[in-house]
Amino acid sequence: MKHLIKFLALGFFFLTLTPSNSQSLDLGIKAGINYASLSGLQEDSRLGLTGGAFIGARFSSFTLQAEVLFSQQGGEFNQESIETDYALVPVILKVHFLKIFNLQAGPQFNFLVNESDVLDSEKLSISGAAGIGLSLGSSLSIDARYNYGFNDVVFEGAEGNNTFISVALGFSFL
Repeated sequence: MKHLIKFLALGFFFLTLTPSNSQSLDLGIKAGINYASLSGLQEDSRLGLTGGAFIGARFSSFTLQAEVLFSQQGGEFNQESIETDYALVPVILKVHFLKIFNLQAGPQFNFLVNESDVLDSEKLSISGAAGIGLSLGSSLSIDARYNYGFNDVVFEGAEGNNTFISVALGFSFL
């Protein structure tokens, strides 16, 4: 985790070094909900919270945005509740169109913070995120994303992947 913080700080530093006439910097917070499940394992999904901070650099029609988020995920299998909490670090490329909309896609690095005793899952994993966003003025935005985990989660001999849909409201300070 110490190396991740250093990596993010260095990346944010280099984002701020580019000339201001070619980009605009965005810094803010976001919070929302997740509808999560374990594909191949779930009988029921888990509704959870997500929230954190983001920083981005906008270059005319696209934005490169990095986030640090807390995310509640999991589901239910054989009437057993599976609850996992992750620290997520998505690196999202946004392509803007029609002045208020953007398409989003990118990798997401997941760090398991808390898990049910019944799971045998990796502490570090990678997933992909894709979605759409809407700007509601200069400071507010709404993002809706689908996330698919590339690493297997093992539960009593069965395997599946973390998947979730998140909807979050963001507030920019800059």
